[in-house]
Amino acid sequence: MIRFTCIIDTSSYINLSHEDSYAVGKTLLSLLSEKINIKFSSEVNREISRHHTALMPSSTERSAKVYRLSCKKIKTYKEYESCLFDQVSQRGDANIGEKHNLIVALDNYLNKRTKGLIFLTDDQKAMNGILNEAVHSFPLYQIWNSFDVILFLYIEHKLFDRDFAMNAIRDINAEIAKANLPNTNHKKVEERLKVFKTYMSRLERISKILK
Repeated sequence: MIRFTCIIDTSSYINLSHEDSYAVGKTLLSLLSEKINIKFSSEVNREISRHHTALMPSSTERSAKVYRLSCKKIKTYKEYESCLFDQVSQRGDANIGEKHNLIVALDNYLNKRTKGLIFLTDDQKAMNGILNEAVHSFPLYQIWNSFDVILFLYIEHKLFDRDFAMNAIRDINAEIAKANLPNTNHKKVEERLKVFKTYMSRLERISKILK
C-alpha cells in the first residue's frame, strides 16, 4: 500500500505532540506516523530539539526522519533558497525551518518523483508571508495544518473515532490560542474561531459518510 509522505514543520510537530490521550494513549503525531511517512529538514530537527518533551520521539528516532538532499541539479539548501526566495538564510534567521521544509518537499519530488506529498505547517504567518509565493508555485503537494491531520486520522485510523476527533480539534484550537498574546487583535481571534468552526463542520460532514 502506498503511503503519503508528510513534510512536517516545528509548529505542527509540537501541536501534534502535546497530548497523549488519544486511542490507547498515543499522541496525534504517533497515530499519524502509523499511517504516513514523516520527514523534515535538519533545521527543523534542531528546532524540535529545543522544544523537546517526553511525549515526543527521541533524538535517535527523529534523526531517522531527517531528509537528505539528493537532487542532481540543485545540491544545497543555499542553492534552493537563492532560486526560491532570491536570498540565502543565515543560521538563526526567522522561518529558516519552514523554508528548508519546502525545499525538502521539492527535492523529494524532483529526485524521487514521490507522489502523495503533504506540506504540513501551522505557521500561518510564514505561509502568508515568506513562503507564500514559493509554496504556491509548485502543484506537487497538498498543504495541511494540524486540523487536516485530525480529519485524516478520523477517516484512516481505525482506533481514532469521532469523539477523539472532536476532542483533538478542541485541543489543537486551545494550543493555538495559547500562542496568542494578550493584546492579539480581535480580527485574529475571529479568524481562529472561524477555522475551529469550519473543521468541526467538516468533521460532521465526514461522519455522515462514515456511518
